[in-house]
Amino acid sequence: MVMQRRRLLLSAACLAAPFPPAAASGGGLLRAIRPRPPYRVWFQPRLFVREMDLYRNMTVDASGWIDPRLAHLAGKTTLRWVYGTNHPDAGDSVYWEREAVPAGRQGPAEHPEFIAAGVALDEWVPPQREGIESWIGEGLKAARKADPDLFTAVWYTDLRPALTSLIKDNTVDLAIIEGYTHTDPKFGPASFLHWETAIRRCEEAKAAGILNRTIFCFGHITARRNAKGESLSSAWLREKLHEIKQRYPEMPGIAFFQDDSEESPELRELVRHCDRLSGELWPEVR
Repeated sequence: MVMQRRRLLLSAACLAAPFPPAAASGGGLLRAIRPRPPYRVWFQPRLFVREMDLYRNMTVDASGWIDPRLAHLAGKTTLRWVYGTNHPDAGDSVYWEREAVPAGRQGPAEHPEFIAAGVALDEWVPPQREGIESWIGEGLKAARKADPDLFTAVWYTDLRPALTSLIKDNTVDLAIIEGYTHTDPKFGPASFLHWETAIRRCEEAKAAGILNRTIFCFGHITARRNAKGESLSSAWLREKLHEIKQRYPEMPGIAFFQDDSEESPELRELVRHCDRLSGELWPEVR
């Protein structure tokens, strides 16, 4: 039912308005506009199709949640979701090259004329299998060679040398720190990060010299209480977003992870609050 509603909304939007300017790709294909700073990123902006104004300042959906064509009509960009080091059974670089080249970013099948701007890898965590970091690098480099305009984002936990190298050689355009200090209770009390740990991850990026391509992600954005029975506070969010901005002014944006909690007035207000703060602290570059 949800997917059917999304398709209906998209069809209505496409009938009502032409696509905004997009780069031609030959053969009648259209490309989504490539993201540029400031990056105001969301993972799973679940309320977008019902209330777009909640995400007025969002520039990038780095989860594949919104149809790339609908995001484009709204002046935003959706990056297609792909596995990172959590891929369950990859044995070489083929998967990442196939997903990141233009043919892998076309679609859906009924409308192959539109090409998404890039991919978002979910997620780069310590690998369980030897070789997978090298395969990701090989695949993404081959895709970048085939398409220099490819935009690649990576969600990550603790910074690893292989990822740092891909950021520095321009294979990865944007690294997103998973700073989940308020988590859904279904993940248990061990799933959340202490603020000190979140800051340590930022400091790792600073020491590696990649802050200009790294942003911090707050999460989970939810009205649910965490495993400790604590609610996510708007005042706390404002304080910590200001802290990130002041500590790391080189960071070209901010991100938010919206979980799958049920819609409510409290959730909508939290989303709106985050969106406003992102626009205030990371305004458009004039």
